[in-house]
Amino acid sequence: MNFISLIFLLFFIATFLIYWNIPKRARVGFLIFVSLFYYGFYSPAFLAHFIFVILLNYAFVYFTQKTKSRAWVALGVTLNITHLVFFKYFNALFTLLAPAVGVATPATFKVVMPLAISFYTFQFIAFQVDVYRGTQGNNPKYPQVDVSLSRYTLFMLFFPHLISGPILRSSDFYARIGDEQLNRESQVSGVYLIALGLFKKLFIADAIGYFINPVFKAPLDYGSVDTLLVIFGYSAQLYTDFSGFIDMARGMAKLFGYDLPANFRSPYFSTSFSEFWARWHITLSVFIREYLYIPLGGNRVGLVHQYFNLMTAMVLSGIWHGETLNFFIWGALHGVYLCAEKILKVSKNAENSFNWFVRNSWVVLGWSFSLIFFRSPDFETATQILKQVFVWRPATLSWGLVLLLIIATWLIQFLEMRREKILAALIPRARIVIPALAVLLWFLISRVQIPNEAFIYVQF
Repeated sequence: MNFISLIFLLFFIATFLIYWNIPKRARVGFLIFVSLFYYGFYSPAFLAHFIFVILLNYAFVYFTQKTKSRAWVALGVTLNITHLVFFKYFNALFTLLAPAVGVATPATFKVVMPLAISFYTFQFIAFQVDVYRGTQGNNPKYPQVDVSLSRYTLFMLFFPHLISGPILRSSDFYARIGDEQLNRESQVSGVYLIALGLFKKLFIADAIGYFINPVFKAPLDYGSVDTLLVIFGYSAQLYTDFSGFIDMARGMAKLFGYDLPANFRSPYFSTSFSEFWARWHITLSVFIREYLYIPLGGNRVGLVHQYFNLMTAMVLSGIWHGETLNFFIWGALHGVYLCAEKILKVSKNAENSFNWFVRNSWVVLGWSFSLIFFRSPDFETATQILKQVFVWRPATLSWGLVLLLIIATWLIQFLEMRREKILAALIPRARIVIPALAVLLWFLISRVQIPNEAFIYVQF
């Protein structure tokens, strides 16, 4: 069920109304049931597989908590990584190696990747490590909590975040399960976030995609102006598409009485790549830092070792997204960016407005050009697009409209830095704001005819 569909809207409304009109003790079980239904709507086979993986991981968590043995953690993490690698990279490895051993590779032979496997695998790993460390549910507002099957299942299955994140840690969500709260503030915040995410997706991300997608199919047909518009346009599209999904997921969670962590903080206003990765896909960045970079030694080792750790973390971040050479290059580029900033001893803060502009331009340019490899279907297409930057031809795209949408992306991030002030103005007017936003949501989903594409991060 796509978030942007009438069937999902009806599903969500029915779930919301039932949820708040049943006894509190039944709400966790009800959310598990509707989350199973939501995931099974995509594929019953995927659902059966996911249930099995949840139960298996819960067994690892249970024995880890009982024994405090590193062996259970090592086994659980190893199996989860093996499971992810098999589904994510088997097809590419099979295609590459089969001819060498004389095995035919029929085009119809493919392993289908389960939906959301990359996101839930990281949650399985993080949760088991947290249990071993004794930090599950380690939230200042809540006491330490034991692991139960119902809590654990909902933590992994909660349908608003299930498909594309944010990646939850136990301290983000687990401790609050069963202590849901709905008030005027969470109602206004929830509906506001859903409306904002819907606007980002429909009116910016999908609109930009409509104009720029043809260029990635035939880059040699376009010149420098179109190519530059595409490079910066895709940067805007990726942000509004992904952050739009996260806004909607967080908004829905708030309407069920829960808070999900923010995944973006106006990243295109960063002045260094270390700052950028603290603002972009924050939950993935935190996972990589806490469960990979720091265990490798982080900044506590010599400089050469630090560079190795940075490159390793970013390359693995790249190939987490996909098995192609393009994703490897994309991750390696960001490793190089971070190492270069460390070598040059780039300070955390810009000294003045001119310095801020120069450093921000470096981040935006470096990020946008790296996305050529992220978006292109293969290495050849990526190199063609890079070459076309230097080939002069008159613009054929609707350059004025694309440029306006790119500017809108920066304007939205500027306003999001003032989100608390906006909400503070809306919350006292909840009786007017909530019905108005609800009518707007219905109109956007049911009437707007902008071509709707799948959320980009669903594929990961």
